[in-house]
Amino acid sequence: MMNILSLFSIGFILGLTGAMAPGPLLTVTIGESTRRGGITGPLIVLGHGILEFSLVLLIVLGVGKLLKNNLIFTVIAILGGLGLIYMGYSTIKGIKHYDMETGHATEKPGMHPVLSGIVISLSNPYWFIWWITIGMGYILFAQKMGIWGILAFFAGHILSDLVWYSFVSYGIQIGGRFFNLRIIKAILFICSIFLMLFGLFFIFKGIEFLRIP
Repeated sequence: MMNILSLFSIGFILGLTGAMAPGPLLTVTIGESTRRGGITGPLIVLGHGILEFSLVLLIVLGVGKLLKNNLIFTVIAILGGLGLIYMGYSTIKGIKHYDMETGHATEKPGMHPVLSGIVISLSNPYWFIWWITIGMGYILFAQKMGIWGILAFFAGHILSDLVWYSFVSYGIQIGGRFFNLRIIKAILFICSIFLMLFGLFFIFKGIEFLRIP
C-alpha cells in the first residue's frame, strides 16, 4: 500500500533519474560552476524548484489538462530554444574576459543562477511534457493522501535535484583548483556549444509538435 514514505522515495528516484540525464540544466550547471563555484548547483535547483512547484499547483488546481496542447509545446520549444542559443552565444562572447581571480567574466557576468534555473527549465519542452504526463499522474495519485502526499512526492523529487546538482557544482569547484585558465575556458566553450545545440534541437522539435494533429 502506498504511503507518504513511498511517495517520497518514488519522487526521489524519478527525480534523480531525470537529473542525471544529460540536458541543458546540467550543461549550465557545469559551465556556471566554473565561474561562480559550488553554490551554483543549489541556486539553480532553487530556481528550478520554484518553477516546478508553480506547475504542481496548476496541476492540483486542474489547469494541467488545459496545458496539453501542441501549440503550447511549440511556443515553449521555439522561444526556449532561442533563449538557450542566446545564452550560449553570450557565454562564448564573454569567455575572453574570464578572470581566474574574480571567478567570473569581468564583463557581462551572465544570468543569476536562480533565474537560470527557471529559464532553462521553462525552455525545455521535455520537462514540460514530463510534468503534464508522468508528473501529473503521480501528483493526482498523491492528492488522494491530501496535502502531505503531494508535498512528500515533490520533496523527494526536488531533493534528488539538489543532491545531484550540488554534487556536480561542488565537485567542479574542488576540481577547479587543479585546472588552469585555459582548461576552464575550454569547459565554458564546450558547455556553451552544447547549450546552443540544445536550443536548435528544441526549435526543431517545436516545429514537429506543430505538425502533429
